[in-house]
Amino acid sequence: MVPVTHVARIVVASVLHPPSPSSSSPTLPVCHVTNHPRITFNAYTAALSTYGYSVPSVPYAEWRSKAESYVERATDEGGEEWALMPLYEMATTDMDVNCRARALDDANAAAALRADVDATGEDVSGGAGVTEEIVGRYLAWLVAVGFMGKPEGKGERELPRVELGGEQREAMRKVGGRGKGSA
Repeated sequence: MVPVTHVARIVVASVLHPPSPSSSSPTLPVCHVTNHPRITFNAYTAALSTYGYSVPSVPYAEWRSKAESYVERATDEGGEEWALMPLYEMATTDMDVNCRARALDDANAAAALRADVDATGEDVSGGAGVTEEIVGRYLAWLVAVGFMGKPEGKGERELPRVELGGEQREAMRKVGGRGKGSA
């Protein structure tokens, strides 16, 4: 999970200050987009609770079993599409051993960002990790577009306000996986 402003900053910095090919890799090097600090799954679920969602902490094996049952039941019953289906295999195996989301080498992106700071004197990507506040904005948007319901309870913080225009709502109705066309 990376804030879009950070992604945009890396793209711009990498274009303005591209990394040089090395002797071992004569093609243009890749600038992997990552964020620092990376948000952990536990921090993410804690943020959900902060905004009023009931997210009990359960052992991973129990969560995995419940996720498997949910997907199998929905599939058997011809139920609604599960938005995270592409992650199903990764999430229902031993993530420590089989996790496909390995840490990427972001040295080229970091170098481009440093070069940009040197050139502009401004670090607009500093502290680019996903914070509890940013999670709140993401949740508010998901609620506004009808992808998920409002929090069941009162949290320590309220979700930020997100307003969508009629054209935005209509566009979101046409995108799959959001309650069969309702937003």
